[in-house]
Amino acid sequence: MIDYFKKEYLEQAQNQRKKTLIVYFIVLALYVALSVIVLIRYTQLPYMSEKIVVIKAVEYVITFFMLVFSFLYLGIKYKRVNKYYHLLKNLQIGLREEFVASFFEYDEKLATKDGVDVKALVFLEWNKFKKDYFERKVWVLYELPFPEIPEKATVKFVTQGNVLVSYEILSEEE
Repeated sequence: MIDYFKKEYLEQAQNQRKKTLIVYFIVLALYVALSVIVLIRYTQLPYMSEKIVVIKAVEYVITFFMLVFSFLYLGIKYKRVNKYYHLLKNLQIGLREEFVASFFEYDEKLATKDGVDVKALVFLEWNKFKKDYFERKVWVLYELPFPEIPEKATVKFVTQGNVLVSYEILSEEE
């Protein structure tokens, strides 16, 4: 069996997740430090000072930018990295299913599986209940290249949640 997913992918995703969180917490620490400085400056101003408006405006502006940054960074970048990490983690520990089917084609069309961009390998599988072949799409990550499978080859493949984990080419022709 050829392993399509390697354990290094999970380690890389885990490191990327940690780096993403570290960047966010550094920015959060800078925001808290600036807010504390603004608060200290605010408490040192005399009562009814004209600079109070400026101090409040500075705090409002940095708070607004922190909220926008948090929403965008955590809602887009971290969310995508986290979903990718969890998909790879599930590939390592999840239930695996093994199938044998005839390879039909590559499907380059972008799709999402649990929030992760994927593309598909299309297999023809025999349905014993309907007595007919049907197309089965097995997902692979969009960033990774397709495995090299000749057309009409019989392939034994292992999936977890319909995502390709490993495969073996049994014969070149149907």
